[in-house]
Amino acid sequence: MPKTILPEESQIYRCFVDLIRNADRVFFAGLPGVGKSLLLQQLTLMALDAGRAPHLLQWDTARQPFESPRYPLDQGATHPMVIKAAGLWLRGALPEWDRAHSQSDAILIGELPLIGGRFMEIARSKDDEAESLLADKRTQFVLPVPSREVRALIESRREASIANPAHVNEAQDAPPDLLRALWQDLYQVALQLGIVETSANDAPYSPEIYEATYRHLLRHRQVKVLPIDEPLRPVVSVYDFDAELPQLIAGAEQARTVLRELEATTSIPQVMRDSANWYKL
Repeated sequence: MPKTILPEESQIYRCFVDLIRNADRVFFAGLPGVGKSLLLQQLTLMALDAGRAPHLLQWDTARQPFESPRYPLDQGATHPMVIKAAGLWLRGALPEWDRAHSQSDAILIGELPLIGGRFMEIARSKDDEAESLLADKRTQFVLPVPSREVRALIESRREASIANPAHVNEAQDAPPDLLRALWQDLYQVALQLGIVETSANDAPYSPEIYEATYRHLLRHRQVKVLPIDEPLRPVVSVYDFDAELPQLIAGAEQARTVLRELEATTSIPQVMRDSANWYKL
């Protein structure tokens, strides 16, 4: 089985020990290319060692039941109807998961990109059953913030792993040009929110702007910021667990039901318009 690579004296390790003891739901939030998959893997391995029973929530897996010939991937981009449906499903699925595992050692470990609206429903405060669960102290949102140097290293590693994948999922990772495009998208959000004041056509990655923007998106949630100043060096693929772990994912009929209900209450043009304002809480 893959081993943890986190030094026990590191801030990340100490943070994870605390999460394993005191949280039942942990969500790594952030752009692709900030290390969420590696951190998810490392927390999962530590949780297993500590006797917890990890369940995983991963965007690239969870969106798949909502995709269809009607709402296909478009040059690697997820259709806004799929993004909206997956978020609505998750909002309802979390209380169900919690009821099913409230008396067990289960811990839900997930990743929330948020960019473009991917699972953004979880960040919004609503008057529903999920809200008390999402606001509970045993639900923690972790925001990894890589330094400029670490972010550049992640981009270079991504190019190499896509070209020579050690795991089938690595071939589907966002390539470096998409990572940079998504950062530019987030920079424009920061501009709209007043976090930055000067527009730039090619603004370089900034940890400060990145952290401030995601803090805004998660302002209704309990957030732990995790600075990543030193590169982590995985020895196996970040997708390798050597065992099948339970996944939180919609069943085929669940996905069809959510899509039918969404289609009955809105239109594709409206969802397309809403997707441009995904960051509004």
